[in-house]
Amino acid sequence: MSNSLIQYQITPKNTNAHIFEVHLTLDNPNPMGQIFSLPNWILGSYLIRDFSKHIVSIKAHSNKQEINIKKLDKNHWITQPCKQKITLIYEVYAFDLSVRCAYLSNQRAFFNGSSVFLQPLGFEDSPCEVLINYPRDAVIGQWRCATSLTLKDKQKEGEIYTANNYLDLIDHPVEMADFTRFEFSLANTPHAMTITGEHSTDIDRLRTDLIRICTHHINFFGGHIPFDDYLFLTLATGKDYGGLEHKKSSSLICARKELPTQDQPDITPEYTRFLALCSHEYFHAWWIKTIKPASFHKLNMSGENYTEQLWIFEGWTSYYDELSLLRAELLSVEQYLSLFAQTITKVQQGHGRYKQSLAASSFDAWTKFYQQDENAPNAIVSYYTKGALLAFVLDIEIRKRTNDKHTLDEVLRLIWDNYQTTGLEDDTAQRVVEHLTQSDFNAFFAQYLYGVDDLPLKQAFEYIGINCEFNHKQNDLSKFGFAINNTQKYAVITHIFDNTCAQLSGLYVGDKIVNINGNEVPAKTLGKVMDGYGEGEGIKINILRDELPSEIPLTITHGEKIHATLTLNSKANKTTLKRQKQWLKG
Repeated sequence: MSNSLIQYQITPKNTNAHIFEVHLTLDNPNPMGQIFSLPNWILGSYLIRDFSKHIVSIKAHSNKQEINIKKLDKNHWITQPCKQKITLIYEVYAFDLSVRCAYLSNQRAFFNGSSVFLQPLGFEDSPCEVLINYPRDAVIGQWRCATSLTLKDKQKEGEIYTANNYLDLIDHPVEMADFTRFEFSLANTPHAMTITGEHSTDIDRLRTDLIRICTHHINFFGGHIPFDDYLFLTLATGKDYGGLEHKKSSSLICARKELPTQDQPDITPEYTRFLALCSHEYFHAWWIKTIKPASFHKLNMSGENYTEQLWIFEGWTSYYDELSLLRAELLSVEQYLSLFAQTITKVQQGHGRYKQSLAASSFDAWTKFYQQDENAPNAIVSYYTKGALLAFVLDIEIRKRTNDKHTLDEVLRLIWDNYQTTGLEDDTAQRVVEHLTQSDFNAFFAQYLYGVDDLPLKQAFEYIGINCEFNHKQNDLSKFGFAINNTQKYAVITHIFDNTCAQLSGLYVGDKIVNINGNEVPAKTLGKVMDGYGEGEGIKINILRDELPSEIPLTITHGEKIHATLTLNSKANKTTLKRQKQWLKG
């Protein structure tokens, strides 16, 4: 309708009540009645979250008078017909600690635009300007503002930023706090990370390691950088974890123990997890924020946007996020193989891999992956983890069919060079692979993408001189067919796996295991106790179900061996060792 400027003003109005106040001013509204909407989901997280439920109150003004504003549905409002400038004033409750929504306390303010900024319909291409005010309440520390929005002006009481349009506006999260900030530059492109929360991070080491990761990704895509600056927004807490990609930034949450400290020179599993998170979200700047499904070039922010391709954009990213740590020389080969083995084990644990294809997993992300229940391991498969495994198998298959002349790395680069404008159709990746290899991959994709066959992992690893073995693990209850919550005195069953002795015996999710064969069994020792019984042996498990006692007879049988171990094959020949080196080093 118009390209006139949309003006926003957001203020942390009441930190203890967790209330933001937002003003939205529109100069030339639809004279028949202006409609406003708030997204129901956030880019990168495929679940309807109904952010509008957090709007506490809303009013509209024009010409210094209040005008009527009516709610049309859960996330749309319309003002009375008006030809003059309109200003909306509304309050938003913000107490969601995740990377997806908004949060306000006396320690920090954080928000994604999709949670707080209403959009005037008909003004999708209009430029936006937002004044971010500092709180007037007493807060902890000296707050500053961090965001990848374009800074226009700094004032004593706030900062003014601009965005090209509404979708641009909501793709730049904002952090306000007394945070730690450090910077570095790569290929003349400024990078920065902020860390909010109590921490004792070895900043020099983290900066050095991030430089290695970012340098790897930039080189991976031929030196092409899809942003003019980049910001990692990090929140350190006691135990939380998560990340979300954005156009020029990423929101990260990690446990304090996952950040490096000067008294721990080795790269710990916890720090590795954080670096992999950084690697994953940074990779997304190329791979989902720039290259994306064709259907994502025109988004519906009020409803689901379906695609079969999340196995490509999340699965392939998951393949490269840890492999990049190896290629950037942050991990040893043994450390990397241990991580990759964990990914394999996660996939093998679920019988859902025999029921849901990767294409279906991607398509049903909105209702299945993001809304998992206790039966999820039996019904679905993750497009992250199995997608990473399929990426690996596809990588090896490309190498096999081309006598090691081509790799999956080249597939991504070909896609980068040719599909930034149009995006990918569901068959684009296959067509690019076939063009690169001059080989027919119809059967491969039918079997492993649209089918539910187990991936040929052992054969793929054998090609590059790596042994892939599966075994049972001590004190692991999954081989008996169940998983537990062991935080209480007695174990409470959280999952029952298909076709196992636990399921056949009649154990249910929610059962509390009190004793076995008359002997009390604390939750922490249940795995060890179960391992003490041999295959075919009968036991009696006493449980509480709905607080009523019951006895469940169970005959011990072990499920399939699912715990993967990956080791270098010491007997591999020179040709195989050359392939191994090419894969590991890139």
